[in-house]
Amino acid sequence: GWKVSALGLGCMRLPPRRINRIRADTKKSIDLIRYGIDKGINYVDTAWPYHLGDSERILGDALKDGYREKIYLVTKLPMFMVRKAKDFDKYLTSQMKRLQTDYLDSYFFHMLNKGQFEKIKKLELLNKMEEAKKEGLIRSIGFSFHDTLPVFKEIIDYYPWDITLIQYNYMDTCFQASTEGLV
Repeated sequence: GWKVSALGLGCMRLPPRRINRIRADTKKSIDLIRYGIDKGINYVDTAWPYHLGDSERILGDALKDGYREKIYLVTKLPMFMVRKAKDFDKYLTSQMKRLQTDYLDSYFFHMLNKGQFEKIKKLELLNKMEEAKKEGLIRSIGFSFHDTLPVFKEIIDYYPWDITLIQYNYMDTCFQASTEGLV
C-alpha cells in the first residue's frame, strides 16, 4: 500500500559543517530534509556511520512536527561493528533513540557482502530481525548490498526479504548486483 516517490533522500551526504567536512551542519541539513519531504520525497534513508552519527540524530530532529508520518524511514544495522547477536538490540535501540521514533519502516543489514552474510547466518541475526518485527519495532526486513551478482543471488534466495537496496549506476550497469539483480 506504499507508493515510493520517484526520488528518495539518502542522508549519507548532508551539508557539511565548514570546519569539519565529515560532520553535518544541523540547520542546513534539517532545512534540506524538510524541503525534500515538502516537495514529495517519501523515502528517507540513513545509517549508523553516516556523518559520524550526525545523520541519524539530525534526521530525528528533522522528522519532528509531523514529518515522521510523511515518510518511509530506513536505517541500517552497522554490520561491520556487530560482533555478537546481542549487538543487534544495542544498535537498534540506539538508532531508534537517535531517530526519535518508536518504529522503523525498514531496518537493513548494512553493506552486505559474502563475509557479512556469513556473520548474519552464524549469529542468527535474521531471528533478531523477525523478533523486532513481531514487537512492532520494524515493519520490514531488508539489506543494502555491496558484492558480486552471484553473492546477491545467494542472499536473495536465502530469505523472503521485504526490501533491498542495491548500488546501481546507469554508466556501469555490470557493477555489483548489476541490471540482472535489479530486475
